[in-house]
Amino acid sequence: MVDHVPPAGYGPSLGSGIVFGSRKLAGYFQVLVQFAETGESRWIDWRLLSVRKGLPVTIVAGESTSEGAEKVRLKVLAKALEIWNANTGALGRLDIDPLPHQIDVARRVVTSAQPRWLIADDVGLGKTVEVGLILHALTQRNQCRRVLVVCPSPLTRQWKEEMRTKFGRRFEICGRDFHPEGTEDLRARDNVIVSVDYAKRIERIALFATSEKWDVIIFDEAHRLGRSESGERTERYALAEALKTRTNHSLLLLTATPHQGKSRRFQALLELVRPDLKRQIRTLEMNPEIVEDIIIRNRKTEVSDAEGRLIFRGHDTRRHMVTPTSAMMDADRALQAYLREGYRAGSNAQNEAIGRAIGFVMTTYRKLASSSVAAIEAALERRLDRILSKDPVSLGALEDEDGNDDLAENTALDGASFFEDEPAHVRSVLEFVRRARRDDAKLATFRDDVMRPLLKEGRSLLIFTEYRATQLYLENTIRDTFPEISVGQINGSMSLDDKMENVRAFNRGEAQVMISTEAGGEGLNLQKTCHVMVNYDLPWNPSRLVQRIGRLYRYGQTRRVQVVNLQANDGFDNQALGLMLDRVETMAREMASVDARDRDAMASDILGELMANIDMSEILERATEMRLEQTEAEIAAALEQAQRARAAEQDILKFASSQQAHIGGGFDSRHILSLVEGMARFADYTVRRWRHDGKTVEIELGDSLYDIFPEFGRRRVIPLTTDSERALNDPTLVHIDLEQPFLRRLIDMTRDREVFDTDFAVTKGEKGLMLISQLRWQDFSGTLLEEELLAVEMRGSSSAEEMIHNRLAGLLRSSLSTEDTCIPATDREARRQLVKEALQHGQILLQRKSGKGRMPGTFLPFAALEWKN
Repeated sequence: MVDHVPPAGYGPSLGSGIVFGSRKLAGYFQVLVQFAETGESRWIDWRLLSVRKGLPVTIVAGESTSEGAEKVRLKVLAKALEIWNANTGALGRLDIDPLPHQIDVARRVVTSAQPRWLIADDVGLGKTVEVGLILHALTQRNQCRRVLVVCPSPLTRQWKEEMRTKFGRRFEICGRDFHPEGTEDLRARDNVIVSVDYAKRIERIALFATSEKWDVIIFDEAHRLGRSESGERTERYALAEALKTRTNHSLLLLTATPHQGKSRRFQALLELVRPDLKRQIRTLEMNPEIVEDIIIRNRKTEVSDAEGRLIFRGHDTRRHMVTPTSAMMDADRALQAYLREGYRAGSNAQNEAIGRAIGFVMTTYRKLASSSVAAIEAALERRLDRILSKDPVSLGALEDEDGNDDLAENTALDGASFFEDEPAHVRSVLEFVRRARRDDAKLATFRDDVMRPLLKEGRSLLIFTEYRATQLYLENTIRDTFPEISVGQINGSMSLDDKMENVRAFNRGEAQVMISTEAGGEGLNLQKTCHVMVNYDLPWNPSRLVQRIGRLYRYGQTRRVQVVNLQANDGFDNQALGLMLDRVETMAREMASVDARDRDAMASDILGELMANIDMSEILERATEMRLEQTEAEIAAALEQAQRARAAEQDILKFASSQQAHIGGGFDSRHILSLVEGMARFADYTVRRWRHDGKTVEIELGDSLYDIFPEFGRRRVIPLTTDSERALNDPTLVHIDLEQPFLRRLIDMTRDREVFDTDFAVTKGEKGLMLISQLRWQDFSGTLLEEELLAVEMRGSSSAEEMIHNRLAGLLRSSLSTEDTCIPATDREARRQLVKEALQHGQILLQRKSGKGRMPGTFLPFAALEWKN
């Protein structure tokens, strides 16, 4: 071992290292040294190096110093914190307390030889947090300056706010905060968010694809990118394909539903992530294990908190049945008669496009009627106005797109009647519908049996409906019946700013009720003060129910989520939807009962997977005759197909990397405070007291540290906390993390050989020896991938064993006392053999964890502890 000792005034020391070679160049004798601190190897003039005993020699000799055990602990702890932060980004200046599975995802991506991944964690597990940790860790490595996030439009503002508030990273939204006219406008910005539908136009694809490369590109809700099952290349897929090679480091695709029972679309997503594995991906069924190198997946039923407690234990769903009044049944019969006439007119139309459009309108009226009498009434009134005014509407407007929550506006078609005397039919149906509205049993059940008891208990409520007309109907009812209640809303007509302000008001408890259309069904966080959701209507697409539940059943929810489905058997479509839900819930419970894990959580998990694989919309759209017995048979067949699709999906995704394969762990904010407490005896400050359940330590600075840290101001007594939320609300507290100058000073002090003058010490405990080595892996170009402290321990006569990360982390949290360091000379040979075996074991582990683009880079003995009874 050698220490680098440059002349005074010629820069800092490179620290200690190991000599690997020598040369004579231009008359100068130089040696090749690999330095422990950076892992770099450099040719250094021999006169700038001082020789010191290597750690193995020190261990054999048993040499230690005063307070040696505590010095070794603090030295190892400081190094461990630095490494953990570099690998995960979890100990930097963040406004979060990340969960173990989020840290694991970050570490897997950051330390992988290939940084292109599809992250497929379940809805609500914090994929945005995982991305923030990844960006933070890559920034520490100087690998992340420019970042592009591509996401659905409703999520652009949320991405911007979460990255700013939780990770201190400021983004601009393209098309909102700035409007690029050329590549130079993009080149001038480092952090950009863009809506996928804004960027998918041909000219904008070219703009983003020809701009300067990004360090990291992220696609959120990536299941929207896939090709169709027929192989058709969508505009969104073309955008992703154009950008997949425009990254210097990472490409990340995020989706909770990567497969959805659609194998070709799934394979297309995988090819975006790993185009180099296209051949293997196209034969996925024969080698499903390939997804281990492409997909990272965590399940709600498996993730835990830092103490190992399961976080998600399922949600409760109960149904409120509505008994339709005679007026509602009369309205349904009149509407069905009108719909059948319309479907026949569409089938008989000579113009195929007109025929399809008429069929689309009839199906849409069914969806609106399934939602509320108010929604179908508004649509039929518009239809009648169009017929009478002969106001034309473009057929191109007839699209049932995601987020279109005002279909009634676009389904009046044009002035021509669909069939003879259609105006009279519409007037007749409207008369029945208006009569049903005056005696709306569904609304009365919602108001009196659902809303009133929950509001009386002081609950916050999230109410979902598909359509704006129903949303307005409910809002007016709630305001009239409960004038003291504040009501917020989210729908597709609102600006992004208005949506986010309403979300914030609801999460702050300023609005007790939130009524949302599908515009709030995906991506938004509504769980802070609410755990009760009411589905006023049941969407034809069952996967939307899963997305709705995911607004509350997600990371940060502190209570068991309650879901109330309002179901009225007032027509064919609602009966069919109720039948489907009955069957799928029964199937999910039966499948969960054979699983050893938490049955409630497992049933919730399976329920979501089955519903994501059922194309109920297609079944109902085909049911133009509206005969329940025929549809019942189709539902049974669809459930069997969904079960097979889920099994096929499970067979493939079980190979995905997950939390079950921990990459390591154990270091958190408690270790930061332990370092602060332990360093007080070596630095010029004292620990006065602990507060806030051990999350705040109050220190008093000595003269040498007073008034040199800007964040402390001119205070001598400083309360340091690891609770970011508490620090945000109390300006007297100073949040401490690895980016803070005070903590950096303490870490640097542990490298000072004059103060921390030993790498080995003896402490009290069950007899044994532990050697801690510094390991590094690199890629094919020599760039650092991962660093780790490896602890190998020898107990008695047993062979060397690796100490698991959590055990090492636990050991480093508590102070150690130094014991007698006198080692009999007769023991030295035995100690030499122990050290030799420990070093050999470390080399074996270094080799075992190499491969798949990970090459061994460094193996250096770092510190050691010996226990004596």
